[in-house]
Amino acid sequence: GKLKADPISDPVFKSLLQSTRANRKRRFQRVWEYCSKITICEADEGKDEDELGDSMQQKIGHGGCGRIQPAIRKEALKLFSVWKQSRDEDGDSGGMAQLEKCPLPASEVHTILKKISPEDVVTLGLSEDFAQPDWMVLTVLPVPPPQVR
Repeated sequence: GKLKADPISDPVFKSLLQSTRANRKRRFQRVWEYCSKITICEADEGKDEDELGDSMQQKIGHGGCGRIQPAIRKEALKLFSVWKQSRDEDGDSGGMAQLEKCPLPASEVHTILKKISPEDVVTLGLSEDFAQPDWMVLTVLPVPPPQVR
C-alpha cells in the first residue's frame, strides 16, 4: 500500500504536492497522473559504508519493493491487472513484449486499499475521517426489513 512516488526523494512530486495543497480534487488528479506513469516501485538503497567498514547514516527511503507494477484496466464492471512480460523471460529475441492479463477480484482490491497508510491518504488528497480508500468497495449492503419497504 505505498505510493509509487515519494515527496522526500522526488523534488518534482514534492512541488506538485505543494502546488495543490488547497484543492483536494486537483491534488488527487495530479497525483494519479504523475504516479500512473511510474511502472516500478522504487526500492530503498542499501547502507553506505566508508573505508573502515563503519556504516554511515542510512538515507530515508521510500520503503518500496523494487518490483515492476502492473497496469490496472477496467472492462465493464471487472478489473484486470495487466503485466508486461519482457522478451527475455520467453526466450524470444525478436518478438514483441507480451501482455499477461489477470482478473483482479474485489476482495483483493479491498485488501490493497486497506493497506494504504494514513499519510498516503492525505498525500492523495483524501480525508482521513471521511474518505478512506477501502470504503470505496461495498462490503455490506444494508437492506431494510419488509415492513419498512
